[in-house]
Amino acid sequence: DFLKRSGMVALLSYLDAQRDKNYVVIFDDLKRFARDTEFHIKLRREFKLRNASIECLNFKFEDTPEGKFIETVFAAHGELEREQNGRQVLQKMKARLEQGYWVYRRPIGYEYIESKGGGKILVPHEPLASIVAEALDGFATGRFQTQVEVQRFLESKPEYPKDRPDGTIRATTITRFLNKPVYAGYVESPKWDVSLREGKHKGLISFAAHRRIKERLK
Repeated sequence: DFLKRSGMVALLSYLDAQRDKNYVVIFDDLKRFARDTEFHIKLRREFKLRNASIECLNFKFEDTPEGKFIETVFAAHGELEREQNGRQVLQKMKARLEQGYWVYRRPIGYEYIESKGGGKILVPHEPLASIVAEALDGFATGRFQTQVEVQRFLESKPEYPKDRPDGTIRATTITRFLNKPVYAGYVESPKWDVSLREGKHKGLISFAAHRRIKERLK
């Protein structure tokens, strides 16, 4: 939906505010115009309603039956290519995860560096790595009796990123934080049917500590 593209919304709003002028909107590539066929047709209609002409550096728009047909074919081909590329990316990510490499956004306490085997690998990032380890081990050993105590500990650390502008962290964020096996050096992905397995990266806590955390959460 073009309403989810902030740049496109801003462009259409600008045209709405300049109804007394006729604009030509230029796109450097047809693929930049729309992400799928349905969106392409809707967006063309929106520009037409605003009397704005469309020009593209690698495609000539023609308001003829033949021109509209070719335009639709090009848009459909772009959608197919985008979805195929997306599928390939997901397949590569899943394969890498199966090998033990973390493929998502880096967790707090880690950073990505180039791996000798290709791609990137997680490594501990200080001082956050030590803060994360202390919070997790603290809950595993009972030093922190509740999730609220873990939350207060992390909120007391200026270096630790917070959820809210007032410097607090959401309770749900703490629950997810405590449940992550990545901190014990393991990876998994239920949605991709990748079972829990030892990762290539170094854990900040032991797997035994992670199991104790899971037991305490239950």
